[in-house]
Amino acid sequence: MPFLKKLEVRDLASKYGHSQRGVVALEPIRRGELVIECDMSMCSYYPLDDPRNKMSRTEVLALIEKYPESNDFILSYTYMLDDDLFHVPRNYVTQELTDECVFFNHSCDPNCGFATDDEFTVMAIRDINPGEELTYHYGCLDSETTLSTNFVCKCGTYNCVGELKYDFWRDPEWQKKYEQYSGDYIKRKIRKLHQEQAQKS
Repeated sequence: MPFLKKLEVRDLASKYGHSQRGVVALEPIRRGELVIECDMSMCSYYPLDDPRNKMSRTEVLALIEKYPESNDFILSYTYMLDDDLFHVPRNYVTQELTDECVFFNHSCDPNCGFATDDEFTVMAIRDINPGEELTYHYGCLDSETTLSTNFVCKCGTYNCVGELKYDFWRDPEWQKKYEQYSGDYIKRKIRKLHQEQAQKS
């Protein structure tokens, strides 16, 4: 099990609807502590240096057309590696999830972020109390060209934005809070944005 703290996956359908699950703390967690580290031997995704299941938007849409019964699964668990490159879960045909990493839900005021650029290690970015759901910000992974369109947030936090537009990476205030906890793709986009802004000034 990749959990590094006492956590459990719970049914959170009462909060999110459908059969949604989430990760909940069973003990206090301090800011900066690692909470999960994916075991690549059982991860739902292939390692980043493995070319399998790295697909363009066209290829992902063709996959959905071929396996329409897996539509929701593919759209829910595929995330971005570049503007037109997506990381699709290994078992999209059987819709099997093989680790707990995928059960971290979005929050507009998250308590977790990525400790490494490869997104396979998650850390607490503030203190977390027992019984609290562990969340990260989906803007740390995806941009405007995401497959996850029309995503309406149900985090219920004071600053909830409602429908996610995935343009968070452009916002200087968001960058201050979450750039360091983002995956490599979003960090690269922010660096490029800063370079373009510097050239114009």
